[in-house]
Amino acid sequence: MEKTEIINLIKSSFCNLTSAKIRNNFIEIITGYSTINFKFISVFIYKSKSGKYIVSDYGWLDQNYYEISFSEEQEEIAERIKQSYIYTYDVKQTEDAKKNIFYYKSTDNISNIPSLVFDMSNFLVGVINAYCLKYKDEKDEREKESFRIAANSFLKEHYNQNVRLDRYLTDFKNIKFNAIIFKGSKLNLLTYVTGSTPQYFESGLRKSIVNFEISEKSVESKDVTEKISIINDSCDGYIKSRSESLLELLREKSSREPILWSEKEKVLEII
Repeated sequence: MEKTEIINLIKSSFCNLTSAKIRNNFIEIITGYSTINFKFISVFIYKSKSGKYIVSDYGWLDQNYYEISFSEEQEEIAERIKQSYIYTYDVKQTEDAKKNIFYYKSTDNISNIPSLVFDMSNFLVGVINAYCLKYKDEKDEREKESFRIAANSFLKEHYNQNVRLDRYLTDFKNIKFNAIIFKGSKLNLLTYVTGSTPQYFESGLRKSIVNFEISEKSVESKDVTEKISIINDSCDGYIKSRSESLLELLREKSSREPILWSEKEKVLEII
């Protein structure tokens, strides 16, 4: 009965574009809010054991249900925008056992739920649109996205549920690895390096170097088995002789020689 009351309360507060689905112990509200990549926003409502009403994105933003084409080069800008929206709408976040991030707001009063739905919907639209906007060179964005998709597909094909893509370490949310492969309790950290020009390629090298160096300070460092970079040796930015000093520094911070994409099967021999 309470679920029906909540649905009617939200529909009376918004418009007929809003629809709802009851899913076991929670309600999915499919709002009329649309992003610039043509996705309608859903928020999820459930009652916690403590009696609070939780309005959440259910981890959809972090798990990329909205099919955002993430770009490492523009992520810093988008992250700053996201933090601004988190502050503006007073959004909280938590993680589940699989490290998926959930954004949410809560209330003790059922009459406040429409307001929370409004806040969460605007928060998600703003953040998703910020990630969808293009702040960088479009040719390089296409290069990075194409290589990311190819590398992700290769790892998912061979490691299935043991690979997590675009993941942080537990205690360092300011660095992200393109992939983390789990083998039991052990972690294998992977970065991708590509670029449409030598400058963009070397930017990727520097980011990999920094990420591997910071990972050594993580509480999870004791569980890290391998630190590997996959190098796109077919991209326009790959000029080995020019980037040799950075490649040498990357070797020092990695556990293995960087693996060329043309020899990607070496990953399978190592992990």
